[in-house]
Amino acid sequence: MNQLHSFILIGLGLTAGLAAGCASHPVKMTPAAYTAQALQATATNKVVSVPPEVIARFEAFNGDFSSNNIVAHTKEVYAADVWFRDPFKEIYGEPEFEAYLLRGSSAVAQYSMDWKDVAEHDGDFYFRWVMTLKLKRDGKNDPSTVNNGISHVRFNAAGLVIFHEDYFDAATFLYEKIPLLGSAIRFIKNRL
Repeated sequence: MNQLHSFILIGLGLTAGLAAGCASHPVKMTPAAYTAQALQATATNKVVSVPPEVIARFEAFNGDFSSNNIVAHTKEVYAADVWFRDPFKEIYGEPEFEAYLLRGSSAVAQYSMDWKDVAEHDGDFYFRWVMTLKLKRDGKNDPSTVNNGISHVRFNAAGLVIFHEDYFDAATFLYEKIPLLGSAIRFIKNRL
């Protein structure tokens, strides 16, 4: 039991350290508070209906994680005042969002996004996807797959993304690959 306790403490410490270093909004807040603030801030600017080409542009951009695509097209897809959140980072503003994407793309060896469907309700768009990702540091290991990810997105009147929040199980493809922490997560999952 002491070994399990040590793994859990190490895992919680690493997770807390990652979370503390990942928020970029000027005021540190909980993920729920960040999302609530972002949803409130974008509520008056969102549009209920967007042309199919706006949806296609969003999917095409997010289906290509190359630095060339990011540099060439981020400003064509995302508004200057975009709110973004995923399991690793909270961002406000397109320049920081683009920089975040570029840092991520530099670590990626293989990437694909399989868009399953999109639903809309009152100006909130929900994209369901499967992502396959292999990081350069993974060497000869097989790529990881994230099944049933969801992107909650809002567009403004210009067809640009003003809110984007990704929901997926980050442990599946990242945390479980971290030595010690990954062992602890797999041990706990197997015990449940």
